[in-house]
Amino acid sequence: MNKILLFIVSICFLSSQSLAAEKLTILTENLPPLNYVENNTLVGSSVEIVKEIQQRIGSTEPIEVYPWARAYKMALEEENVILFGMTYTEDRSNLFKWVGPLATKRDILLARKDASFSITSLEDAKKVERIGTLRDDVRGKLLEKMGFTNLEPVSDEQKNAQKLALGRIDLWAYKKPGFRTVCELAEVDPEQFVEVAHLKKSELKIAFSKKTSDTIVARWQQAFDEMAKDGTIQKIKDKWNIE
Repeated sequence: MNKILLFIVSICFLSSQSLAAEKLTILTENLPPLNYVENNTLVGSSVEIVKEIQQRIGSTEPIEVYPWARAYKMALEEENVILFGMTYTEDRSNLFKWVGPLATKRDILLARKDASFSITSLEDAKKVERIGTLRDDVRGKLLEKMGFTNLEPVSDEQKNAQKLALGRIDLWAYKKPGFRTVCELAEVDPEQFVEVAHLKKSELKIAFSKKTSDTIVARWQQAFDEMAKDGTIQKIKDKWNIE
């Protein structure tokens, strides 16, 4: 009897160890209107989609909001880390495992309407003194590849909105949808800005660290596919006016 009891205890112990090993760290950033903190509450279309997936698969881990550079480093290096929504690019395709897409975005350059310069091409944008970007963000990396050397990265996009409004940067590399919400959170009037250049159209997805098991990723993908099929994802996107 003691041997049987010991065997059962051992199995339970090993099972609990296995579950603990699969505990996820779920991260996001302030990226309005997809995922951002408003009145101390995490909101946005991507947040609602991820929480619905969690509910369907029985995941109870909290979603933590980190600066992008730190969250990206954790997802790149650590085990069982989820980061959403990350821009899917060719360079990143093999660095993570992916579920989605959560949304489609269009990266752009914004200027003040009363700017003293004119931007008719990306070559013109290379001539301005300062372009605001987010540290370790895909837009900054894209501009670097295109030969831009006038980038001024910060840790939060609200700072870029404020700096552009104050004339402390000449252009702001951001995206649609989103820049209006960022401006509102930064208490900046978005009507004073105008799009002057298109950079790239791409998809935002849920990224899993490479050290996450395929079983976990498949479980999330299955829940996402079911939500797409039953109309839940479209309903959430419609609520937030997301493409």
